[in-house]
Amino acid sequence: MSLTALFVLCRFAHFASLMQIFGLSVFCSLLAPAGFSAMLLRQNQTLMMWSGAVAAVTSVGMLSIQAMLMGNGWSDGLNLNVWLLVLTTTFGEVWRWHLLLTAALMLVLLMDWLSVRNLLVFLCSLGLLLSQALIGHAAMHDGMLGLIHRLNHMVHLLSAAYWFGCLLPLLACMYYTRKPELRPFAIATLIRFSTWGHAAVALVILTGIVNTAIVLQRWPTELTSLYQCLLVIKILLVGIMAAVAVYNRYRLVPLMGKDSGHTERRFVLMTWIEWGLSLLVLLLVSLFATLAPR
Repeated sequence: MSLTALFVLCRFAHFASLMQIFGLSVFCSLLAPAGFSAMLLRQNQTLMMWSGAVAAVTSVGMLSIQAMLMGNGWSDGLNLNVWLLVLTTTFGEVWRWHLLLTAALMLVLLMDWLSVRNLLVFLCSLGLLLSQALIGHAAMHDGMLGLIHRLNHMVHLLSAAYWFGCLLPLLACMYYTRKPELRPFAIATLIRFSTWGHAAVALVILTGIVNTAIVLQRWPTELTSLYQCLLVIKILLVGIMAAVAVYNRYRLVPLMGKDSGHTERRFVLMTWIEWGLSLLVLLLVSLFATLAPR
């Protein structure tokens, strides 16, 4: 496997795990009513811990891969001198804080007795996502344009993290709609998710358009460019995801009271499809982030 391919896979896993933690913390702590929130958190505890572990390993892995790319290949992957050199670069200046926040996140995840644990998980995952807007293509401009680009990308990352990260806890929440004593709390959580989900989908699309306009300065119509080809595929996948989300909300949800069993199974299937498409989008983003935008 080439170092570039390894970096793409590592970046993909890192983004997916951070977005999953953010979505879990938002869905279980901020959208769910008091009392029901604790139940959802317990149900999703394993997913939260595994996501944190993946985020921690891949944050160090990305630093190691950068050291390999900057140094003499695989042999410098564990060379601390090269690591220190990487940490002096523009990437490294951001990544120092990123590693610190990742360590804080892991510490907080292990402190399940802490009363403000869920709030701290949310804040750590928020900071980790925002730091991603300070490197890569989002950091290619200086001055006012650079500031606008970074702020726009921050909104893009957070709205995408809400959309992707809430899908698995959404499926977990669906289980409680079949329990009469918990059904009102589950439905209230789902309604709140849907309300904010409309805004998240709209922001993903709008900020994605702005990002494309800033990076390319034109529409991605030059299909001889690998970067633009991948970007077009990403746009198509996001469009399909949005269509699935609209179908779920405006076609299946109104039918649940009439034929709840069959409709719910279809809703779950479509949500899994939406989740799978979002993984493909994240993989594409991780791939064309390594390419020159032209």
